[in-house]
Amino acid sequence: MANGYEQTYERIVPRLQTCTFPAAAENLGFTLVSEDTLSIDFLGRTYTITKAGVYPVDGREVQVNILSVLVYYAISPGTGEPLYDFCLMHHFSQGLCTHKAPEADWQTEPLRKEFGSSYRHFADTVTQLGLMYAGSRVPGEYTWHYRLLPKMPIKVIYYEGDAEFPCDIKIFYDKTAISFLNFEPLAVLKGCFIHRLVSLGKARRNLEVQETGASEPIPRTDTKD
Repeated sequence: MANGYEQTYERIVPRLQTCTFPAAAENLGFTLVSEDTLSIDFLGRTYTITKAGVYPVDGREVQVNILSVLVYYAISPGTGEPLYDFCLMHHFSQGLCTHKAPEADWQTEPLRKEFGSSYRHFADTVTQLGLMYAGSRVPGEYTWHYRLLPKMPIKVIYYEGDAEFPCDIKIFYDKTAISFLNFEPLAVLKGCFIHRLVSLGKARRNLEVQETGASEPIPRTDTKD
């Protein structure tokens, strides 16, 4: 029996039948392969979208949430360009969430767990995914930019911990993001991004163990630029 995530994908895939692919390519930044086929790069992998669904070009296993997000994006009525003016996701919740709500913390907890003890580990991992370093306004605060989807730039800020406050990592959407995806798909999109970063981080640590022959991952310490 399909789980809830799989049921969501199965429920929304038929909506691709009414999607006008040339318009989706023009408005949303897909590559138009043919009148009934789109292509898009997402989180380091390439996907093909047809009227029947979403398929990874490499044929490897993929999270069903990724497939759902790409369907939601393909059928989005959004148009226009990003403002490059960023905000936290709770700004799109119409008051249901605030910056003090648990939602503001639980999604990014895996990032803090994986990268909280080492900015260098974080920087190496996000560079591997293709994020671009945008500078540091104050000591211990590092800003990175990334384009999750063609019309969806994001900003990620890493705040180093100190004696008073723990490390924090925040993800900011462009204020136009809600024009392209509703709040729930935006949350799923954020989760896909976080899962990909954490997976890459763990893979880097495991590779380090193999290369050094150590039985446990080597403790990381912060290394500033």
